[in-house]
Amino acid sequence: MPIFGITFKLSADYDELKWYAKGPKENYIDRAHGARLGIFENTVKDNVAAYVIPQESGNRTGVRSVDIANSDGLGIRISSVDEPIECNISPYTAHELENASHHYELPQIHHTVVTVAGRQMGVGGDDSWGAPVHEEYRINAEEELEFEFRIESLNL
Repeated sequence: MPIFGITFKLSADYDELKWYAKGPKENYIDRAHGARLGIFENTVKDNVAAYVIPQESGNRTGVRSVDIANSDGLGIRISSVDEPIECNISPYTAHELENASHHYELPQIHHTVVTVAGRQMGVGGDDSWGAPVHEEYRINAEEELEFEFRIESLNL
């Protein structure tokens, strides 16, 4: 199982992000040792890495909270409850990214796509581009999993 989480969409107007998480750049469970816990800001559009071929990017681990707001400061705050969570916030769905071979093939931005996860598997490739994800960074689908998070309205 690649991810244990939930994905939902907001209007694209909600594009300003303020993270209390590991950062400042994207990180995954097997790519988080170089990230530091702190408060970081970016935009949804800037949360997409400029890889040669469009692909998932922008995940954060160790998320305590993330504010997703519009230019008026209105929006939502997603907060972990007991354990830190993972979040990925993008202008594109996983389907849109998977179906684009080049960035110009991505659609116009119409949404902010929010994924909140209790756990996401690692990306692998630590000794070559084809290297699989190490066992400790995979998700066992037979294991009982749960996570909890809170969504609150935000008025900065």
